[in-house]
Amino acid sequence: MSIITTGIIRIARSKVMEQLPEMVFVLDEKERIVDANAVAQKWLGKPLDQILGGDPLDVFKEWPQLLQRFFFLEYTREEVEIPGDPPRTLETIMTPIFNGKKELEGRVILAYDVTERKNLEKELKSANESLQTQLKENEHLRIQLQEQAIRDPLTGVFNRRYFAEALDNETARAKRENSPFSLVVLDVDHFKKVNDTYGHKCGDLVLQTLAKFLQENTRRSDIVCRFGGEEFVLLMPDAPLEDAYERAELFRNKFESMVNMYEGTEIRATFSAGVASFPVHADSGETLLGLADQALYASKAEGRNRVTKYSSLIKS
Repeated sequence: MSIITTGIIRIARSKVMEQLPEMVFVLDEKERIVDANAVAQKWLGKPLDQILGGDPLDVFKEWPQLLQRFFFLEYTREEVEIPGDPPRTLETIMTPIFNGKKELEGRVILAYDVTERKNLEKELKSANESLQTQLKENEHLRIQLQEQAIRDPLTGVFNRRYFAEALDNETARAKRENSPFSLVVLDVDHFKKVNDTYGHKCGDLVLQTLAKFLQENTRRSDIVCRFGGEEFVLLMPDAPLEDAYERAELFRNKFESMVNMYEGTEIRATFSAGVASFPVHADSGETLLGLADQALYASKAEGRNRVTKYSSLIKS
């Protein structure tokens, strides 16, 4: 090698290798360290003369995570966490050097300190997770508020406001698809007597029991609504008059046999109901509701604890 060539190599090392902000190590084919730049010396806390010719097992004994990457035979690029206070994260690049005969002559290892970037990534990830959690909480709160807006707070069934919208939608669907639906309006018998005898808490228990009973015994497509006071309405899609009447009768019989305990006392309750169907009785949801209500009052007039189908013979 000429003096000029040797000089160029020295200049190249001084201007390139020593100016790199990354740690650079060069190993020969016998796994000995033959060069290390100033950054590497600073990180190791050793001058160059204590590093050159050294066995990596000794030089890097405190950094086993980094040492493991020195002996790969293929190009690799990965991140390594170095212990310390605080720990550091290095991105390492190992490049094998082969001669013209494809024989391994050594390796060059570069190590970038990416701790700050990794910390920023962790902070960003944490902030994103917090944001996602907040969004889920907001969505949960929105659903809760939406449910509160359409549910009766005492019984948990739908409220009158929701029922009015559901009735309009079902009427439109039934007209469009030429399908029937029925309304059952029911009212707890002698409810005032229950309140006067046992108190309003007992009355609330009766309403809650009836609401739960209706929810458990109706179809998923049915809509159970507390219409006001002790009155409930069932909207039954695709249910013609006879089907709705038979189901209402079944509900009445089952509820009549139920026993509720209130402060050690057996409480029994019954309900009266009226049934009207689309399009047999009316082609308007609002009108149909009024007819089912008329049938309910006919049940009460005839002795209560019964279900009545609307008929034009019923006097409003």
